[in-house]
Amino acid sequence: MVNLRSDLSTFGKYIDQPAIIKGLNNAVPVASSIVALSYTAYDTYKAPKEEKKKRAIKDLIITGFTLASAFIATKGLKIGGRKIIKGISEECHHSHHHHHGSGHSSGHKHIKPIDEILNQVKDKKIKGLINKVKDKKYINLSQVVEINKSLEELAPGERLISKVIPDSHIHTPKEMFSELWKLTKVGMLPIAGGIIGGIIADKVNGEDISKTSKNKIKEGLYQYMANITLCNAGAGLALLCLNKLNIKSKAIKFVGMLTGVMTVGVLFGGTIANFVCKNFINPLLGDNNKTEGSSRKHHHHCIHDMFKDLNKERKPELLDLGLHIDDVASVGFLSGLKWIGPILPALYSISGFRAGIGYRNNDTSKSQPNQSKIELSHTPFKFVYGPSIKIEKF
Repeated sequence: MVNLRSDLSTFGKYIDQPAIIKGLNNAVPVASSIVALSYTAYDTYKAPKEEKKKRAIKDLIITGFTLASAFIATKGLKIGGRKIIKGISEECHHSHHHHHGSGHSSGHKHIKPIDEILNQVKDKKIKGLINKVKDKKYINLSQVVEINKSLEELAPGERLISKVIPDSHIHTPKEMFSELWKLTKVGMLPIAGGIIGGIIADKVNGEDISKTSKNKIKEGLYQYMANITLCNAGAGLALLCLNKLNIKSKAIKFVGMLTGVMTVGVLFGGTIANFVCKNFINPLLGDNNKTEGSSRKHHHHCIHDMFKDLNKERKPELLDLGLHIDDVASVGFLSGLKWIGPILPALYSISGFRAGIGYRNNDTSKSQPNQSKIELSHTPFKFVYGPSIKIEKF
């Protein structure tokens, strides 16, 4: 068990090395754009002939706005050399240096922890490998193992490898809660970007945005509450319990927070989001397609009416469960896996896209033009293609 834990820890250091984090930061925007264009091409190909142009325009605008807002949220925005928006990754980078960037001082000069190690190491090969890490150059897993073995021989049990490849800056419960709040804010931007992109796309395509924008706002609320805010709240509640029990293990914290995500976000998130949408958002939007019992004469509500048919307009479905991969990634990031940070904006963008198309799985009106229906002849079923795929019985 000890060897397994040590091996996993060393592998964690390998994937958290600066070169891989840097590579992911550079690769994820490109890869996300390729995926978005590929999906647009596929979705356009599958659309009816008369809808292909509109479908392409819609998908391109929504994915463009969603991805742009997601990466602005994480990387920030600089115009003309001036920083307009500070991204979460920059805040993390600053905090990382605050914890690891300075060591013992000599006069006015600060010595970084990695330089302290270089001063102690005598083996030229190990010294060269450490310098490669310092210069953000890639080293392979066996080389990380070599460094770790050499440093363990130099100072047994002191985990000097963490001075070469620093741990996450997130250490204390206060820092974890701060990061949860930042991730909650980051999740808001791609959803807002998706809604804005969807409205612009509908305007370009000649749709009546006074009708189509309602579903985008409602789906945006659903995604933000069910898939982001409440999941983070679940992780936070679990973290409080873990802290009360004085649990320090990263692995146990990961499992515990993931359990909180699944309990609060996955099981109850959709229902809570639908409750808010039915009783508060629908009336504000002047939606005449409220679920039965959502209003009565003189706007009189009773407890029964407020909870009746909550999932009639938007049922939780299997794809919604799949979208919680971003919550798993967020928990991993909070647990100390730095490499997950660069991929979070791409994962959050999926929720933004769903908001942009105004996805409502129980809405068959024209206000959802991005869902086309193709019936399979000679069968008692119809195949519904769109943001999700399902088979319904006639």
